Amino acid sequence: MFWRFGFNNSALDSLLDKADVTLEEVLEEEDLLQEAKSSNPKLIEFLCKPDKVKTLLNYIIATDLAEPQRFKYPFLASEIIACEIQQMIDMIVIDHKEELLVPFWSYLDRQAQPTRRASDTTTIEETGLDSLQASYFCKTIGILLSKYPIEMMNFIQSDSENLNKILAHLQTSAIMDLLLTLVRMEELSEGKGVVKWLSEHGLLENLINRLDPYLDSEEHSIAQQCICEIVRMSQTSLPDSPSIGLNDLIINLKSEETMQKLAKFMLDPEAPNATSTLVNGVSIIIDIIRHNNADLENDPTVTGLYGYSTNTTRPKPVSLADMLKVMSDHIPQFTHLLLKPRSVNGPVRTTLGDIEPLGFERLKICELFAELLHCSNMSNLNNINSEEEQQQEQVRIIKVDNEELSVGDYLKSKFVTSKAMPICVDLFFAFPWNNFLHYVIYDMLHQVFNGRMDVGLNRQLAISILKEGQLTDKIVIAQKANDEECAKPKGMRAGYMGHLTFISDEIMKLFEGYPETIVLAIKDDVDMENWAAYYR
Repeated sequence: MFWRFGFNNSALDSLLDKADVTLEEVLEEEDLLQEAKSSNPKLIEFLCKPDKVKTLLNYIIATDLAEPQRFKYPFLASEIIACEIQQMIDMIVIDHKEELLVPFWSYLDRQAQPTRRASDTTTIEETGLDSLQASYFCKTIGILLSKYPIEMMNFIQSDSENLNKILAHLQTSAIMDLLLTLVRMEELSEGKGVVKWLSEHGLLENLINRLDPYLDSEEHSIAQQCICEIVRMSQTSLPDSPSIGLNDLIINLKSEETMQKLAKFMLDPEAPNATSTLVNGVSIIIDIIRHNNADLENDPTVTGLYGYSTNTTRPKPVSLADMLKVMSDHIPQFTHLLLKPRSVNGPVRTTLGDIEPLGFERLKICELFAELLHCSNMSNLNNINSEEEQQQEQVRIIKVDNEELSVGDYLKSKFVTSKAMPICVDLFFAFPWNNFLHYVIYDMLHQVFNGRMDVGLNRQLAISILKEGQLTDKIVIAQKANDEECAKPKGMRAGYMGHLTFISDEIMKLFEGYPETIVLAIKDDVDMENWAAYYR
């Protein structure tokens, strides 16, 4: 180890003393990266010559290397640049940009994998970027962005086609990460304005168009991942967490026009991949709501979990009124899919016999309903008497049968008229072993039964569940059937019994809290004696 402290020259130093040493010889040295990280002066001087830097960049994106060097040289070249040798970074971004950075960036000009449509049945020849090579390219660009954010952002934004080049290769995961890195640059003072540039050049439109139900499901997944990451980066629910805040991309995403387009894609009755669009679209809507919850500071669970401080200055609440209005208008179509799902084609054989599956489509619709219900209960979507909030367009007023409704109550009115909650209750009992479904529907019932019954349409929603959904009667019948099954040899307890206990407790709290408002309204349609006998 003495040579480490200057007692002896290292093998690399001896090699660099040769007048005709080549870059390839240096790359074959075992201690190359260690010497680069420790800023070996001879090595730095050798590597920071324009021709050597150009060769290193070429190695990263080369397609004609022989087999032994095909994996080794691109890796070593990217790792050398990752050592952040200042002279080398300066040379690439500042001093020799045209000779070094421009040709390196042209890697994105290579042929992209074609957009695959749902109707494509032929095998497409393998095209697109090599995933490993793309990761080295993106790693290098990331280093350059971190060292020279202003210069690199100016370079990328200097050509409007650069975004299209990135989007063309979005099927490659490393390129998707590069795109999200650009969005995240908005957090830095040097990167301010990048989101506006991305929005003006059609980023969101491109991603939404990838959710077209006539495209392959892989395109849907790519779009959903990108959009959801942007939503999370832009969250306004937790002020103490990193965020780029409300921005042009989110404003465009939650707009009525974009949501109408997304709903049309999700509910297309004929498109071959509409179910895939719906599943991914619901994930996007859920993320928008969860990461822009204006009432999150009032939730003690979240306050404790994230260490939320009530003294923290909150960002301006994001109004989801347009999105909620569009989704409310389509509640009847979503409810129809609960009854007649597109993705279920009859029973499937299981260890419990032939059973009709719930299907991911119906589960996601139930999740959507639960999350829309959370959204509808946000205070900034319900206070129609506040002139200040109306002026800020936080509350959208909708006229229904000459009655003014907040957009929150408008959703509940659609739930009532389409019988969405009773249908969800039916699904709860129809699939006794699907705990994911049980949790989601319990969440809905918990929200409704714990809401205020003296204002808005929450009372009508609760009555709809109890009268049309016959929830109490179904609980009594389910309990009896479960008792009979458990009495048999090797009888099994139904999977929903735990949730039924929770739901029963919620119903009793509701009855005790609103004996006149609720109990009197349902007593002629519900067998209260049977219920009382069950709950004793």
